[in-house]
Amino acid sequence: MAINIEQVNAMEAWFALRNDAAFLSGSPEDRHKARRALADGMRDKLVIDAGEWRELVEEADAAYADEMG
Repeated sequence: MAINIEQVNAMEAWFALRNDAAFLSGSPEDRHKARRALADGMRDKLVIDAGEWRELVEEADAAYADEMG
């Protein structure tokens, strides 16, 4: 089994948002844009495939909906 270190680093960045003060201090819209930009960047760099990108986008959309109440 091969480990893709770029994918591991990208996913660590995704989960690190949960503890990032600048990210957390932003508006729900700003946080949604940041999540989407990170997911798009991972897809564009071919670090994740289309299915994984879709999952991250769904997670970003769900978090936004939850934050908006």
